[in-house]
Amino acid sequence: MQVLDTIQVQPITFSPLLKKYTLEEFWELPEPDDRSHFELIEGVLYTVPPPNEPHGKIVAYLTESLILYNVNNGKLGTIYHPRESIYVEFEYGTYLEPDMMFVSNELEKQMKTKRTSADVVFEVLSDRTANYDLTTKADTYLALGVKELWLIDMDNKTIEVRNADSQGEILSWHKRVFKHDEEVESKVFIGWNLVVSDLF
Repeated sequence: MQVLDTIQVQPITFSPLLKKYTLEEFWELPEPDDRSHFELIEGVLYTVPPPNEPHGKIVAYLTESLILYNVNNGKLGTIYHPRESIYVEFEYGTYLEPDMMFVSNELEKQMKTKRTSADVVFEVLSDRTANYDLTTKADTYLALGVKELWLIDMDNKTIEVRNADSQGEILSWHKRVFKHDEEVESKVFIGWNLVVSDLF
């Protein structure tokens, strides 16, 4: 009788008290079956559900507008979408997929082959992801050196722009909220004309 080797499948665990993941271990995890995806913050695993509409339309509009700005200003950098990511490994791994991000030519050269940060990150909030995007994920972007974070709220039709700030060694976000027919002011994209109502 032939004895078959049994494959031991390691269960996925979400508590850091049971398991923290390196990047290599994270990349070996199977994809979820429900169109969601995993993200990793210093070894801790998070499940991000798939987006709801009009998420795609908002990202498409932002992309078109930012491409025009980028081209008209001499191609300052590159615009990325999932499954492009920001990833680093310290003691454990961190891996995030922004809804959209901009990496300047200067930052791209500094990072070389590994994308460890971005100049600007865009996240479109939904009722299923808002708390994570506004807190845990946002603060991780801050720690990774992102200069500016756009949080687009589909329900309240607002755009919150956060800029990295520091008081001594303490990092924090400086927050501004734009609504209705207000023009969003970016500290990175100087002169980019975008009105909040254009997105919704």
